[in-house]
Amino acid sequence: MIFVKKIGLFVMLSIVLLISACSSNSGGNSTNGGNAIDSGQPKPNEGAANGGTKTVVLSVMNKNRFLETAVREFENKHSNIHIEIKEFKVSEDAGGGGMNLQAISPADVEKYVQSVTTQVISGKGPDLILMSELPQDKFVAKKLLVDLNDLLSKDSSIDPDALYTNILKASQDGDGLYAMPLSFALSLFQGDTELLKKANISVDPNESWDWNQFVEVAKKFKQNSESEKSINLAPISLLFDLIEDNYAELVGQGQPNFDSDLFLNMIKDIKSMYDEGLLNEEMSFGAEAAFQMKDIYSPEQALTMPNSLAYYHKPSASGNKNGTTFKSMFSLGINSQSKVQQEAWTFIAYLLSDEMQELPDLFGVPINKAIADKKFNDIQQKIENGTLETMMPKELLPDGETVKKRIVEVEKLISAAKFRSSSDMKVLMIAMEEFNSFMSGQKSAEEVSKLIQNRVKTYLNE
Repeated sequence: MIFVKKIGLFVMLSIVLLISACSSNSGGNSTNGGNAIDSGQPKPNEGAANGGTKTVVLSVMNKNRFLETAVREFENKHSNIHIEIKEFKVSEDAGGGGMNLQAISPADVEKYVQSVTTQVISGKGPDLILMSELPQDKFVAKKLLVDLNDLLSKDSSIDPDALYTNILKASQDGDGLYAMPLSFALSLFQGDTELLKKANISVDPNESWDWNQFVEVAKKFKQNSESEKSINLAPISLLFDLIEDNYAELVGQGQPNFDSDLFLNMIKDIKSMYDEGLLNEEMSFGAEAAFQMKDIYSPEQALTMPNSLAYYHKPSASGNKNGTTFKSMFSLGINSQSKVQQEAWTFIAYLLSDEMQELPDLFGVPINKAIADKKFNDIQQKIENGTLETMMPKELLPDGETVKKRIVEVEKLISAAKFRSSSDMKVLMIAMEEFNSFMSGQKSAEEVSKLIQNRVKTYLNE
């Protein structure tokens, strides 16, 4: 089956693209030369003092301009605190800045997750941890992270109401906030209103819906339209997305639930949609389709899509989710064993400031409401006066009235964001490997779900 042969390449590319977009943008070669964290055995918890200066070690996959600028400006204002960025990367940097597809590989992700997790569990980890690729639920269950709610409530320099409080609340694990999101992306569907209209289909962008409802719409679209595909999406991509959106139900509190009806129905629905020709063999960039998954990664992206496109809620697997799903694009946790917790928090608080949130290199929608509003309004003005510098052809940019309406729509979607999409890369890889045998017809859905359940359970108990 062609799908099975191509799946590995698709996953590799999707991971590379996602990580590159979120954490690339590097300003030249790293000063650490790309050395792995575990090769240096950092000792951040000693709170090393050098002439009264305390060192806070920050672990990241790789450096980026936002972090480097933030560290430089922070140290100018806090001469008694030094932020040391420990970069982890297996593959060699191909040189240069910007988005580099060769700079990060799946091996980088896996080694980073393994090394940082092992170090933190053993008490040798960094003080500050970029949690984006790490199994946060596992860290929380083992009490490896500080509850930031306590630090936030005691910090008079931060007005919690100045941040998107719904994003903060949804970022909690239980009653604790163990990773502070600096920015986020909305997980949505993008629909082609002209294609839908030609197929005599009406879908309310403001209404939540489930996958059963979507399948009915997709079937109707295929019957009434000349377009070959209802949705530009590969089965494995849909599987990953559904696991991430339902991670709390599938791996909640460290208890896997992959042998449940919820997951069984997920994989059966995916195969059925693929067999009926509603899904692509693999994702095609730029392909025409009624719907595509589309994450809003920046205010500019949110406002610059053509007039004929609109945002829709993503269908839910369980059917009882009324609201928007989001992803934390840049979230930081503090090691519970760190001896410089207050200094680490001081740096996080600085990253929430207007000055840092306004930096153009911060990927995603800022958690700071005023700065997010400012960025939306700045883009609107530039579109209206024709000064926006963008790769999109000017003739495809929306008109001023559409932009105004879109800002209102996006702000409504942000205010309705209450479901955090999260996952563990290792869990996704296990699911993918077993899912292949189901898609190829080698094993039943029940067999595959039990295999995933057992493998994930073993992994979580390690």
